[in-house]
Amino acid sequence: MPIKVQIVFEDETGGPSRVQEIAHLQRGVLSPATLGLTLAEAKALLQQLQHHLVKQQVKDYQRQQRFCPDCQSPRRLKDRRPLVYRSLFGKLQLRSERLLHCDCQPHEGKSFSPLAELLSERTSPELLYFESKFAALMSYGLSVKVLSEVFPIDQHLNAATIRNHTHKVAERLESELGEEQFMFIDGCQRDWDALPRPDMPLTVGIDGGYVHSSERKLDSQRSFEIITGKSIADDGTSKCFALVNRHDQKPMRRVFELLKSQGMQMNQQVTSLSDGGDTVRDLQLYLKPTGRAFA
Repeated sequence: MPIKVQIVFEDETGGPSRVQEIAHLQRGVLSPATLGLTLAEAKALLQQLQHHLVKQQVKDYQRQQRFCPDCQSPRRLKDRRPLVYRSLFGKLQLRSERLLHCDCQPHEGKSFSPLAELLSERTSPELLYFESKFAALMSYGLSVKVLSEVFPIDQHLNAATIRNHTHKVAERLESELGEEQFMFIDGCQRDWDALPRPDMPLTVGIDGGYVHSSERKLDSQRSFEIITGKSIADDGTSKCFALVNRHDQKPMRRVFELLKSQGMQMNQQVTSLSDGGDTVRDLQLYLKPTGRAFA
């Protein structure tokens, strides 16, 4: 049984549709091995679908940029340059047009590339998300193997690339974190009484441990303390956090934002469970006015 998989691009102006074949499958006698798609076929199909879809999107976008937004005059084409963009479904080789600026407005340069400015990072957000997610759960090398096994990712993906991307994502998230405060208890009892009825208490388990250095250092530098914790809401959903004590510049802000992401209000009770150490108890002290700590 021959099977063709096609993608249809419809013209919004009412023109003829364009049909592009992206896969050709062959099936014979039905068996568990021939039922549906194999992983290899699914990866190849997604890769082809991504290629043709992106090609059409880029073509439409660059056609829209050929006219000056101020005077609607056509911009002159200077040249086309290759642009590599990595996505979850393969590496894409794109042709980026470089256009000359219109003379109706002053500009710093003579030319610009709309596509290069739009795709400034050269890696799709979804690919960065999965790289960072897997890298947080396993080694960089294993992350490469798992991602390559499941998705039609470029074969040149390696552990160093995932490490660099993960560090960039971490730096971006760190820059978006608010400033540290001495205390996060905001308002007074009157303000808290006016808030809607809170959900059931959040339960936060927190603990600390020391990691010893493999190098010979001064006594004060031979180990560092890691604090980890887990916040559990009444519906069973949970979130984890971790930080290095004395090195993290925003420990309370980090925990406070995590609790806020679970819907915490100032009139909601938070129950903290810890081993009673000073460092973990201090981290909980200035976060909530209605908190309870158990050691």
